[in-house]
Formats: sequence, C-alpha cells, structure tokens
Amino acid sequence: MHFKDLEWKDVVSDGVTVCSHCEINICGVIKMEFRINHEPKEDKYYLYIFGKGSLRRLQPEKYDSVELAKNAAYRAYSNVMARIKKAVDYLLDT
Repeated sequence: MHFKDLEWKDVVSDGVTVCSHCEINICGVIKMEFRINHEPKEDKYYLYIFGKGSLRRLQPEKYDSVELAKNAAYRAYSNVMARIKKAVDYLLDT
C-alpha cells in the first residue's frame, strides 16, 4: 500500500545534508515527527521518531545515508497509516 510521500525540509552545508525534518498532522489528532541528524564523527545519520504509541522511538536509529534514514521513516509512517486504514475499514464495515 502506498501513502503520500513525506515532505522533508533539508539543511545542506558543503554538499552534505546536515539535518532533515518532516512533520505530519493527520486530522489534528495524530502527529508524527521525523528528524534526521548527521553525526560527522561517525559519518552516520541518526533518525529520531516522535509521536504517540508504537511510532515513538526512545533511541535514535543509525543509517549510512540520509536516503536510508528517510526510507526507514517512510516505512514507520506507512505502518501507522496501514493500522489507521484497517481501523477505519473495520468501523465502516460494522
């Protein structure tokens, strides 16, 4: 299942994405926030996920590139959206 693409706001310095940020607000009820920060010492990108329930990550996840981190954020977003769709479909069927 494919949901809308996430709209990222990137901050680039010297050709390197230093940080990237995306916020989603669904009907004013569900808020998701994704932040990706570059750690120059390790040359890794840290993905922070904020939201409620299973979406929130207490520890950041490390990725080798900003694109891999964005793909992981999209997977987390898609999982939440699929659960919402399933719940709405169930309510509509009953």
